[in-house]
Amino acid sequence: MNAFEPTRSTDCPSDASLLEGLYQLVVNGHTDGWEFEQLDTVVYERLKHTYAVTL
Repeated sequence: MNAFEPTRSTDCPSDASLLEGLYQLVVNGHTDGWEFEQLDTVVYERLKHTYAVTL
């Protein structure tokens, strides 16, 4: 199981755990894999949703 995967189907990883997982991948230089891409996408989508600006 990865740090950003929920433990149960109804669980949603917290923002802090997603950011920690992303940070760990970056620090360890693992930015070319699917795990980084998936985490990056989830974090970006949450940021867009949280800070969405309507024009």
